[in-house]
Amino acid sequence: MKRFVSRNEQDTIRFAEYLKKILKPNDVVLLEGDLGSGKTFLVKAFCRLIGTIDQASSPSFAIIHHYQGPQPVNHFDFYRLNNEKELDQLGWEEMLDQGAITFIEWPQLIEKHLLQYYKIKISFQNEHRIFELNKINRTNQGKNDFSH
Repeated sequence: MKRFVSRNEQDTIRFAEYLKKILKPNDVVLLEGDLGSGKTFLVKAFCRLIGTIDQASSPSFAIIHHYQGPQPVNHFDFYRLNNEKELDQLGWEEMLDQGAITFIEWPQLIEKHLLQYYKIKISFQNEHRIFELNKINRTNQGKNDFSH
């Protein structure tokens, strides 16, 4: 696990710069945190850093956004989904292996369907945001593997 402390927006942008260095096409990043914890801000910062053509926005109403660019990005927000039947109707699986980096907010319904992914838990400590980054690889007997 890697832990990052963000005291301000610039620190969060620095964390997005770190993600830019480690994430590769087809990587999936699960974002967990309360409303207002900075999940969408982090995705927007990442998209600006890698130069997506479309500006990232909150996908709460569209549920799925796809941003074109030299490195495409998918941004899913499953906040409004209530069950796996709704999840199955979205066609999300096909989007994961088309070369984009995928960020998923509110990933509770989808996590058990993934074998390899990063998970970022965002919490607050005093006035600071804490980002805890884990790399999960369930293909090798459930061991967590953070080799970056």
